[in-house]
Amino acid sequence: QRQMCIRDRLRPTDLDLSMDWGGKVFVFGELKSGTAGLTVGQRIHLEKLVDAINAGGRTAFAFCANHNTPDTEHDVHVSEALVSRSYNGWEWSSFTTLTVKEYMDKIYEEFVK
Repeated sequence: QRQMCIRDRLRPTDLDLSMDWGGKVFVFGELKSGTAGLTVGQRIHLEKLVDAINAGGRTAFAFCANHNTPDTEHDVHVSEALVSRSYNGWEWSSFTTLTVKEYMDKIYEEFVK
């Protein structure tokens, strides 16, 4: 089965996590198995989302987190996945020990509360 392709180049993507607090602070996340990282297209898409929201006077972040769920028959425990990279609108930062739950709590404490 062929992927949908627009103008021979653009392909749709999905987001594994998308949430906001009152339309003021937004977070988008992609979950990857093992040590996999974002594809180039996913990285660009997340950057453009965050940049557009920040340019509109709101606050947005994006992250990539890794999990060790063995297969698609098991649920991914998002809160326990480890954030490997985070984008704040200027740069990507690397993390090693912050869980998605801790990352979201940190954003809440710093930008929502």
